[in-house]
Amino acid sequence: MGTRVTRAAPHLSLEDVKRRMKREPRWWVRQQWWIIYHALVEPRQAEEIARHTGVSIPTVRRVIATYNRLGLAAVETPGSGGHRHAYLSVEQECGFLMPFFARAEQGEIATTEQIQRAFEAEVKHAVHRSTISRLLHRHGWRKLVPRPYHPKANLQEQAVFLQTFPTIVEAAVATRDPTDQRPILKMAQDEGRFGRISVPRRAWAPPGIRPRSPRQVVREYTYVYAAVAPAEGKMTSLILPMADTAMMNLFLEHVATTFADYFIVMQVDQAGWHQANDLQVPENIRLIPQPAYSPQLNPTEHIWEDLREKQFPNVACSSLDEVIDKLCEGLIQLESEPQRLRSMTYFPHFRRAS
Repeated sequence: MGTRVTRAAPHLSLEDVKRRMKREPRWWVRQQWWIIYHALVEPRQAEEIARHTGVSIPTVRRVIATYNRLGLAAVETPGSGGHRHAYLSVEQECGFLMPFFARAEQGEIATTEQIQRAFEAEVKHAVHRSTISRLLHRHGWRKLVPRPYHPKANLQEQAVFLQTFPTIVEAAVATRDPTDQRPILKMAQDEGRFGRISVPRRAWAPPGIRPRSPRQVVREYTYVYAAVAPAEGKMTSLILPMADTAMMNLFLEHVATTFADYFIVMQVDQAGWHQANDLQVPENIRLIPQPAYSPQLNPTEHIWEDLREKQFPNVACSSLDEVIDKLCEGLIQLESEPQRLRSMTYFPHFRRAS
């Protein structure tokens, strides 16, 4: 090991180097600034700088020598490498990918096989699958789970509902008794079904371990009725045996009593028991129906996702009572954390109505 101290010339101040190191989007350039920073703040042997920056000793010497000689240009000037041996230019690649955008928007491109066949026809010879992966990566494509929607959903009606939600709330408030001066509480309500059918879900595991998860199909269910006020981070819920008008009447009475100091405007879906003739809506509640087949518009849906992820992660309950116990635990936990509840449910259309 040598004894020569590796120093960086003061072409830039330490603060300038730190700023460039933090803001630079290219990882290999950030790495060079990191090496220069070490050689500026504490000059020492190249072996020590290499050990602290996670690069080879020759890399440290090359970066510092080039920086000392050329200054900023040594780091910021593009090198001669890069996209030199591609089959198509970047502009040609953009044109090639354009016909696939519509299918990608519909989630129809699950594998790269279709793109690979089209690319091979374009360049007139076979290419490896990794060529297509690099092509997509260059243009910012990534593989992700699509946002689901019901095929019968009216997207235009959904957009109108979201845009006019504040006006709809105002119209509902205008129907109350003029002498009622209670503050307005904007809520969303939904029912979630939970039971003993267990579905394996993704789980973290260390290298070399493949998790094993119990799976069962036992058709026993219970229902959670929940109403959440996203802006305030408030929630109330009941666990009931079924979803029908009688149970909805019980829950609405529960909400009206729990938040008796408020006048409540509540978003609900168009389930039959939300519109039945026998539905009894308390005097301090007004219901706002959301568009049909639009569960993604209801903030309460996120509560069901949270409960399933945190209370039933790859668990096969031995009885319905065990399901109910886990539900109670999760619901009580959510009600005690208004900030987390607010972050989960404060949808943009509720923000606009605040």
